[in-house]
Amino acid sequence: MHIREPNEQREIQLLIETLESQWKKILCFAPIRLLRLQFERIENVIVKEFEQAENELNDELKQLERQRDTSEILQRHNERFQTNHFHPTIEIHMRDLHTFANDLKLNEHEQMLDQQEREQFDRRTTKLNDYWKHMQTKIDNVKRKLQTIPKKWQDFEER
Repeated sequence: MHIREPNEQREIQLLIETLESQWKKILCFAPIRLLRLQFERIENVIVKEFEQAENELNDELKQLERQRDTSEILQRHNERFQTNHFHPTIEIHMRDLHTFANDLKLNEHEQMLDQQEREQFDRRTTKLNDYWKHMQTKIDNVKRKLQTIPKKWQDFEER
């Protein structure tokens, strides 16, 4: 068995303490990092859903300009936005986004998030919330157009 000199023992002890300190620091930051990743994942899912919905609505409006028969377009619209549970799915994602944003703001390691970072999560959440309201209005407006235009054509043809 090798007996260590006091100097060597102090160096080892210092190294162990340094490693323990670094490990505690990593463990301290892990929950916040995980929350950030969860927030960003949900944010990306929502943004992708909004982009696809926006493309679908724009495509429906283009098709509406090109043809009189809106029944197929309306059926497609209903499948995308009603049958496939678009609204409830987005509502769940938005609720999760708010939960992660609040958890980040109220985290026990609050000192690790500065005021600017907290405000950034608030802005990102508010921006998506506002866009969701805009999207709901646009979905309703497109559906209303798809439902009313055939009636207008029918009235026009009857005259």
